[in-house]
Amino acid sequence: MRERKRRLAALGLDYLVILSWMMVLGVISTVIFLIRGELPDTLGTIGPLGSQLVYFLLLTLVVGIYLYKTESGAHHATWGKRRMGLQVRSVNGEPPGRMDILLRTVVKLLPWESAHFFIWQMMYVYYQRGYDATPPARIFVGLNAVSLTALVYLLLVLITGRGPHDLAARTMVVDREVVEPSRNESRG
Repeated sequence: MRERKRRLAALGLDYLVILSWMMVLGVISTVIFLIRGELPDTLGTIGPLGSQLVYFLLLTLVVGIYLYKTESGAHHATWGKRRMGLQVRSVNGEPPGRMDILLRTVVKLLPWESAHFFIWQMMYVYYQRGYDATPPARIFVGLNAVSLTALVYLLLVLITGRGPHDLAARTMVVDREVVEPSRNESRG
């Protein structure tokens, strides 16, 4: 259980990295607003799918690149995992391949981007019909399904130590000290 708590702490640290990027985007948005007096109307010009694509490129893709580059890099760990002494390994104990990390990253971010899809759909209903409008039930069903999926991810990690992204990519998060004992012994 101790390792799972460290994994959740690593997730929290990685969210600090993500929140930092979101703050950069917020500052850029503020500057655009101050210069133009308004933010670009993506919903009105390119619709909900176009808006989702723009913000996917600005946020989700950047987060995905961060996860992929750090977990497929020399340390096989994000900044948070490195701080917590953890790293990603394949189930056979070897360093994971780049395609494994790519699959791991896509599966990890899928619920997040799915939530964005339904949020953009709901925002578009309000954009077109006003905030008194009632979005279609499919949007609420989708949002609840995505929320349930996120909960399943979290519960799987807490109960088994491996989330759906680990299961799909045949990876696991392990203690770095266990993986690299010879390095630590030689430092002794």
